Amino acid sequence: MTGPTTKRQAAAEQTRQRLLAAAMEEFSRRPYAEVTVGDIARAAGVSQGLLAHHFANKCGAYLAALRTARRDLGSLPATRPDLPPGARIRLYWEGHFTYLADHPDLALNLVLSDSGPPEGTAEFEAARREGLHDLCLILGLDPDNPAVAMALRAFGDGVDRLTVEWLRAGQPFTVPVLVEASIQLLVGAVRALPLMGPGIRVDKAVRLLLRKPPADQGR
Repeated sequence: MTGPTTKRQAAAEQTRQRLLAAAMEEFSRRPYAEVTVGDIARAAGVSQGLLAHHFANKCGAYLAALRTARRDLGSLPATRPDLPPGARIRLYWEGHFTYLADHPDLALNLVLSDSGPPEGTAEFEAARREGLHDLCLILGLDPDNPAVAMALRAFGDGVDRLTVEWLRAGQPFTVPVLVEASIQLLVGAVRALPLMGPGIRVDKAVRLLLRKPPADQGR
């Protein structure tokens, strides 16, 4: 059993949270290469040594900020398992895109950026694979089938690119429109699967995606 938190431990956690908030702010404002350890420490109002203590270095602070942002975005498995697949995916994407729309700088410079360190790219790819794996399972597709993996990866790249362009253009259409556009992109990727992997059945997955929920479902 762990004992009660001491004042020193509470103070240390408070400092870590201040550093983490400062890192998220700094990495949202500028590309990774332009941010220094000193920038983060100054924004948090602490010494650079404390950043090294909590995160080791700039890369460690970046990865912590990236993980926090991705945690805040949520995950598909945690989204209303009682809903049918199409409604569940739409509800998750609505929350996902709304978060990015509310934090456009964080989205462009941290969550959807490829300008970070190699460790950040590896984390991004791992999160992408996990998300696409969950999407396959909810649609009844085999995530280990090479054709499925390839088509869904292309779909994921396309939606990320669409989201980046949407944010850079000042969000010229609404989140619900972006959600339905993403659904149509996914339907297109799924319908291409039998061409890439003969024998893959996609009729059920397409029906699940195109079946729109009632207006009040998922709310």
